[in-house]
Amino acid sequence: MQRRRVHTRRDIGRLIMTTETHARSNNVVGDHAIRLADNLNAFSRSDLERLRDTNLQTMVAAARNSPSVNRRWPELDRVSHPSELTRLPILTPQDLAGGSPPGSEEFLMDGGKSGLVIRSSGTSGLNKVLYHSWEFTRQVNRLGARGIHAAAPPLPRRVANCMHPAELGGAFTFVQDVLQLVPALAFPLGNKPSMAHIAELVREHGIDTIVSSPSHGAELVATETAATVPHLRRLLYMGEPVGQARRDAIAAVAPELTVRSFAYSTTETGPIGYQCAHISAAEHHVHEDAVVVEIVDESTGEPVPAGRPGAVVVTPLATTGMALFRYRIGDRGRMDPPGCACGSQTQRLTLLGRIGQTLIVDTWKVSSDQLLERLAALGVLDPADCQFQVLWEFPHYRVRLLLSPRTPTGITTAAVAESLHEAHHIHQVITGPRCVEFTVERRGLEEFAQTERNKVPVLYQRM
Repeated sequence: MQRRRVHTRRDIGRLIMTTETHARSNNVVGDHAIRLADNLNAFSRSDLERLRDTNLQTMVAAARNSPSVNRRWPELDRVSHPSELTRLPILTPQDLAGGSPPGSEEFLMDGGKSGLVIRSSGTSGLNKVLYHSWEFTRQVNRLGARGIHAAAPPLPRRVANCMHPAELGGAFTFVQDVLQLVPALAFPLGNKPSMAHIAELVREHGIDTIVSSPSHGAELVATETAATVPHLRRLLYMGEPVGQARRDAIAAVAPELTVRSFAYSTTETGPIGYQCAHISAAEHHVHEDAVVVEIVDESTGEPVPAGRPGAVVVTPLATTGMALFRYRIGDRGRMDPPGCACGSQTQRLTLLGRIGQTLIVDTWKVSSDQLLERLAALGVLDPADCQFQVLWEFPHYRVRLLLSPRTPTGITTAAVAESLHEAHHIHQVITGPRCVEFTVERRGLEEFAQTERNKVPVLYQRM
């Protein structure tokens, strides 16, 4: 059996210097730079932890030099190791929304005078404005490209970028910048062209890869199979998990198509994880030199043992832009120890869904957790297989519960209404005086409502 090489400090310096040389044109070198590995697989576990710890210390030092950030986290002087991050409070989306620029500078490490301004609302419905420095943006792009290279050859060569463009969204420009670093020939289409037009371009230019939301990509392959499948080699998705229902739909018409995550990334934190050739679905390697990921109890916020599910909390390591210590990103997950066939010594993060989405309907709060708990009793187990729609026709509204063809047959409106009777707030919504109709309908996934960024939420309200 081949022995794994343990790098000496001199080896580590050489690997880091390689990274710094590549980064020199990006102006992220020097004593205050976050240092990234060119190839995480080249690091032993102890060396990887050493690099992560050094980067965290570098970030803490930069944050303490910012008066506004230091006021936000006065306990920073007690943090020098990832295990000591628990001395800081968890940062919630509500906290970030309240302290985001331009109304506040409490998270800015360098004044926010130059960089990329993007906005995130996600499924939380809270607008968070991010001032990412150009240095941090280049770091984000390098992580994205590193993740694509880790997926093993052949690399994408002709790529259609079908993410939602502009409107202060970061995904589209992120994909473009990553494709430049791969490098690949990029087709910046966005999500507005018709499926037929995208299929025509795939055929004419020999496009081998689509980058899109899961719903957009699945619809393209399912509706334009003859035009796309002979040319496409991979569908890379971002924005939300692809879900087993969409995987099955794609596999039914294109069994040879590789379906893989482009990056596990959020607008707030940048890339958190990536997929090698040996993992897929909801599992990702963690970019441990660039982020510290914690799994905490959803109720208490206390760390949970390895292998136990909980809320995902992320600290993106940066010395410029915005300091986000222990940001609760809204996902559930489980952290598993290293042990992948690719040889990487990074930890693996498996995503287990979103933490409770909510809607407010006539003062009643509808929770996705509560909905899914009641539907589970009827055999609906995957959040991707259902959508609770509230459709307003003022002053009244209709409620539709859409179920995908993968759900058990025979689920009636009456059966669902009876099950939801135990969920008090949802019961009030579907039986209240403003509700003119409640129906349960079996529909294909292509009929589920999408947000403007092509995400498919469990809860949807049209005002």
